[in-house]
This record gives sequence, structure tokens and C-alpha cells, in this order.
Amino acid sequence: MINKTYIKLLSAAAFIAAFTFTMPSSQAADGRALKLMESDRTIVVAHRGFSMGAPENTVPAFFWGKLAEADMVELDFYVNKEGTLFCLHDRTLDRTTDIRSTLSLTNATMLDLTDAQVRKLDAGKWKNPMYAGTPMPSLEEALIAIQADGGMTLAEHKTGSAAQCAAVLTKLDCVNDLIVQSFNWNFLADMKKVLPEQITVALGPQNEIRGVKLTAEQKVMDKTAVDEMLKLGVAGAAWNKQLTPEGIEYAHSKGLKVFVYTINDIKEAQELLAMGVDGIITDNPALVWKAIATK
Repeated sequence: MINKTYIKLLSAAAFIAAFTFTMPSSQAADGRALKLMESDRTIVVAHRGFSMGAPENTVPAFFWGKLAEADMVELDFYVNKEGTLFCLHDRTLDRTTDIRSTLSLTNATMLDLTDAQVRKLDAGKWKNPMYAGTPMPSLEEALIAIQADGGMTLAEHKTGSAAQCAAVLTKLDCVNDLIVQSFNWNFLADMKKVLPEQITVALGPQNEIRGVKLTAEQKVMDKTAVDEMLKLGVAGAAWNKQLTPEGIEYAHSKGLKVFVYTINDIKEAQELLAMGVDGIITDNPALVWKAIATK
């Protein structure tokens, strides 16, 4: 059995590292994400960090994702009332913070909160009492924690402008040392205008394209979906399990990588690997490494 005190000490170390590490001027962006996207091996992504064992979208989860040797650590970010980007997956903060007891708010969104209010929230104890006191990191703080020592981020945009995202990446000098993805394809188009060199990935499926609602059958990643993504200048697609070998093959023929989310079953991972996916996004990176080793 893993010693809980050991886990707590490692998590504390990760938290301290996140707020003491700074990227030296010599550590300019060197296109590490470009190199990863050009590799031929399967890419393993820790979904919201190692979220199966630690509170999602927090520094401890990011730390555990890196410890599991994930190629990338995924996170989600929203913009708040003051224009700061903070890590959060849900539209509201009720599930993963103590906002109801601390701020007496229910169904509040990130856009409702100031920086000071976000800083008061506990984003860890909902997962396990050992993580009590874990703060909600800003995107900047999360990137500092993940990108340290060669780590790499898959940053998922939820809300906020392309300019706000680009400002953080430029400030930290990590353009193309990470990847930005979004379900909002308009945001991806804006990113290409604001920061054209940054690698982006299109999340799918979409519920509609140019105002036309898609049926369940149309949400499969096919030639039409790939052609729409190509207009955005993205380097890849991140899709749910609505994939076919033909769709993946067509994406590859157009130079796109194909990632699949969120896979937490070895057999399912092996089936998708056989289908030809390039990367797997998972709550448990260790499980996917085993699937790769035993496929």
C-alpha cells in the first residue's frame, strides 16, 4: 500500500516547486511540441493531470502526471472577472471546490469571481482530505509547474480570448513548447491570427458546423470533419471514440495527428491503438503505458 504521508510530502513538494520555479531567459521556446508531434510513437496524455489519483487541474495532479512519464499533461482553463485565466474543467465551481461553504455561492462560474475570491477556494479536499488546502492554479502557475524540467502541457481553452492565452504563452516564452486545444473552433481560428506559430489541436466532435446541427452519425470523424479542421490550420484532432480507421487514415493523409479521449480501459486503448490513433488522453497514464507495452 502506498504511504499516504509520502503522497502528501510529494504533493507539497510539487506545490512548492510550482511557485518557486521560474523559467530562465536561456530556456527559450525550442519547439519541443513540434518535435513531439513529429514523432512516430504513441503519445500519452495525463487528463487534467493524473486525475484518477489526485484532484484534477491542480499542481499535485500535474506533478503525478509528470511522475507517470506522460508525454503531456492536459489542463482546462477559464477566464475570470479580472481577465485572469484559471484552471478548471466544469462550467461552475461547485463540484471541485468548496465555493458553497467558503463564498456562499452556488452555480457560480469563473467569470463571476475576482482573483481574490478564486484564491480563497480549496480545490483539493473534495477528492481526498489529504489534499485539503490545495489552491486552484492560474494558467500561468500551471504552465510553470508542468513545463519545468522538460514537462509539456496540452492546454484546453474553455473561455477567454486568444489574445489572453497568447499573452501568457509569450510571457513564459513557451510558445510551441506546449499545445493548445479547444472545442471552440472560432477560438482556434483566432489563435492562428494572434499567434500563428503556436501549435493547436481541434477538439471534436462539434454539435454543429456553420449553424447546422449534426446528427450522431455526422459526429464521427470523417473526411468532412477533417476538411473543416484543416481550414483552422491545426496540427491535429482530439476526438472521442467516434472514430473509424478510414477517418484516421484520411487525417493522416492530410498531415494531422489523431488523439482520442478519455480512455481508462486497457482493452479499449489497445483497440484504438490498432485503429491507428497517435495519442491517448487518459485519467491513468500508467494504464495506457501498459496497454502500449502489451498490445
